[in-house]
Amino acid sequence: MKHLDTPTLDGLEGRIKEGETFRFRCHSGLECFNRCCRNLNLFLSPYDVLRLKQGLNITAGEFIDQYTDAVLREGKALPELLLRMNDDDEATCVFLSEAGCTAYDFRPDTCRTFPCEHGLYYNAEGQKERVLFLRPPSFCRGIHEEQELTPEAWQKDQNAEKHNAMNELWGEVETLLSGNTWGAEGPKGQRAKMAFMAAYNVDDFREFIFGSSLLKRCKIKSDLKMKLRRDDVAVMKFGFEWIRVFLLGMPSNMIHMK
Repeated sequence: MKHLDTPTLDGLEGRIKEGETFRFRCHSGLECFNRCCRNLNLFLSPYDVLRLKQGLNITAGEFIDQYTDAVLREGKALPELLLRMNDDDEATCVFLSEAGCTAYDFRPDTCRTFPCEHGLYYNAEGQKERVLFLRPPSFCRGIHEEQELTPEAWQKDQNAEKHNAMNELWGEVETLLSGNTWGAEGPKGQRAKMAFMAAYNVDDFREFIFGSSLLKRCKIKSDLKMKLRRDDVAVMKFGFEWIRVFLLGMPSNMIHMK
């Protein structure tokens, strides 16, 4: 989910406004089928990593090591994870087979919402609005199919509601982070490494929660503590809040210091 740095939404190319519809259907009968799964720069959100590691039945650390490259872009406080492509002539996605996507049920949000892109827009009062853009590649034939969709119907059709909600939560944290967040430590310092773990590596962060002095230094509700032992999503949400409290010094309704 992208952040829109613009004073107004008026005139933005490809924007689908509330109540508007677009046409799209992807199927194996299209000449472009799976062409969009090649030569990608596919950045993964923390929730993408969580779903993929669950689908592959491996740890988050194993997924990060085996399937991603970390990239630190200018102005960013944390590295981002880029899905590693196959080393072939077309740089195909590692999850692409002749029959289609082998990770389809737990595919990343970018693939799930294709050919649309989501963005978060904050107005002058700080109120946020989720916006949608239709931005298919030039080769896409799916946009000429007869199926007509609203943004809401497309989100439901692709089971994208939870993905969008989790990416929005991460987007709110990400807006608080900038290239100078860590001061002299920089993005390779200990605080940045801890933030990266809290965001992307739920398994290591769970071990940190229960293996460090964290729970001795703060109070959290007992039902949440139970969830943290077994629920990856709860750990990720707690990690986002932990970044706010312990690394950015912000107040919290979830975490209270003793």
